[in-house]
This record gives sequence, C-alpha cells and structure tokens, in this order.
Amino acid sequence: MSASVRVLVAGESRAMRSALRRMLGADRRLDVVGLASDADEVLRSLMHLLPDVIVVDVGIDPSDAFATIDRVMAQRPTPMVVMSAATAEGGESAIRALELGAVDVLAKPSWSVDPGLGALADDIIRKILTAARVRPTRAAARPGERPASASHPSLPAFGPAVNDSGWTPCVVIAASTGGPAALLSVIPELPKELPASVLVVQHMPAPYTHAFAHMLNERAAIEVREAAAGDRLARGLVFVCPGSRHLTVDARGTVALRPAQIPSQDSPSADLAMTSVAEQAAGLAIGVVLTGMGRDAALGAAAIRRSGGIVIAQDEASSVVYGMPRAAADMGGVDATVPLSGLPETVLACVGDLLSHHLRMGHAS
Repeated sequence: MSASVRVLVAGESRAMRSALRRMLGADRRLDVVGLASDADEVLRSLMHLLPDVIVVDVGIDPSDAFATIDRVMAQRPTPMVVMSAATAEGGESAIRALELGAVDVLAKPSWSVDPGLGALADDIIRKILTAARVRPTRAAARPGERPASASHPSLPAFGPAVNDSGWTPCVVIAASTGGPAALLSVIPELPKELPASVLVVQHMPAPYTHAFAHMLNERAAIEVREAAAGDRLARGLVFVCPGSRHLTVDARGTVALRPAQIPSQDSPSADLAMTSVAEQAAGLAIGVVLTGMGRDAALGAAAIRRSGGIVIAQDEASSVVYGMPRAAADMGGVDATVPLSGLPETVLACVGDLLSHHLRMGHAS
C-alpha cells in the first residue's frame, strides 16, 4: 500500500482547522501531520513535518494566507489547496492565491463548519490527492505586474466574414491545474486588435470565474468578460466560460450554457466547447491545450484537427501537470508543442496562417 499523503492544515480559524483535521483524518489515504494558525507557524512546520500538501483556509483577512503561499513558494515549494469564501471578495482572494502559486481552490461552506465540510468532503479530498501529484510553480507575472508587450507577427486585416458562415478564427484555450497562472501569462500578451475571438475553458468552481475574468481584463489589452448565455463571439474579445457550466456555440457564434452534471469534475468541459467550435467554424478553429490533470480537451483537440483547424499544446517542462497536453498529443490532436513563453506568439502566428489560407481560398474560388 502506498504511503499516505501528508497534509498540513493552515488558517486563522481554530474551528475550521479542527474540522478539517477530523474530516481529512477519517480518510486512510491522508495523514494530517500538523495544524498552523499563521504564516510563521507554517514556515516552522514546513521543514520538520515535510507535508506533501498544505490546505490553506483564507479567513476574513486574506493577507496572511497570501503571505503563507508566498513564503512557502520561496522556501520549499509545496502544493497548496486554498479554501476561500464563495463571494466576490473570496473569488478575488482565490485567484490571487492561484497566481502566487496555489495549485487549486475550493469554495468553502457558508453554513456551520462540520456539516458544511461534510458536504464537500469528496471534493476536498479529491483536490488534495490531485495536488500531491503536481509540481507547484508561481505565475510568470507577479500580482500587479503587466508583462512587457511582445513583438507580434503581422496580422492581415479582413472584414468581419472570412468564410461562408461569417466566422473569423476562434481560439479555444483549455486548462485545468496550473491553468490560471498560465493564462495570466498568455492572455495579457494578446493584442487588443486580435482578428479572432477567444474562449477560455478553465476548470474552476463557479464562484471564481467572474473574478478571474475581471483580473484578466485588468491585465490585458484585449477585452475579457465572463461568458453569458446569448453572447456572440467577436474578434478582439475573450470570453471566460463560467464555472460549473458547459459552453457551446451555434452557427452564428452565439453562446449557450448548461449546468454541469458533475460540477467538480472536468467542468467546464473543454471537449464540449472545442468540438462545438470545430463543428461551426469550418476550419477556422484554433485549439490551445494548457497544463492540467486528466484527459479533457483530447477529444476536442482531435475534432479541431479533423475540421481543418490547428491545435497547439503547452510543453511538459513548463506545465504544472502534463496531463491534458499529453492526452491530446497521444490522440494525435496536436500540431505543435511549445513552452508557455512561446504560446502567445504561436497563437498569433496560427491566426495569421488561418486568415491567409482562407483569403487565398476565397480568391481561388
């Protein structure tokens, strides 16, 4: 039998720490090796307890949770799962924690501690077991910093319709574990005048995707919004799929959303979004598969390639988890694998290639 995952529980609430210890300790796959009330205690415990995963409860004042994550990443990078309130402020805290280096987030219960945690037990344990298998990393851009603008390839200018259905290229970006940090590096590098629409499908709980879209919009030159039913894809616009929803588009690029049957797993579904765009965009789809656990996006990437589109994937060296990119490549659904730092330039080159190809085809006909 494999060794138990060693878990350190941190947070300012004694009641929450104790409840987590009881709940996690009941699972034989986990070993709660210690409790810590603040960043100093976490750092003191880090070296002699050697936890595999740290669970960080974000309290009323999130500054200590941020300090905990920041100092752990500097001293002994360790996978961290963050629990934050399902509120606007909690969403902002969760995204900031992911940017600092946490590998996953969980919306903590708003009702009494023990019953609330009991209802989330399976999800919490799943996230801890997943976190124990990943390599933690910090986002390339620190909070408040904006990446320097890169030199972009020349993109041809076209009218709104470049195929018979009126579609311009659509870039569908899929990500899971490690994805928020990767997206905070990629999206701000896209130009405001990008002649393509962008869909971001990030596995993330429903309360947090709005805050994530807001943070991306603040950092980027291109406009970023959380998608809503009835929105239409448009060039120079990034839509983030809402958490716990699946997104598809119709022939006019109109967004449809439906609840995920299992909100905590592969949700939103990259396979559904990519396949939908592949079916509608007639070869103008570009798939991007970023870091993440599991196989979501493998079927969608294959659908994009079959439609005549292009798929690129993040390489193993720059991925927190090389699960989703590997699965897409194993199915033959990837045209190129590139490091995270090269993804923005590669996406722009792919947009230019598709536009040029369809212009030539239009002239030939």
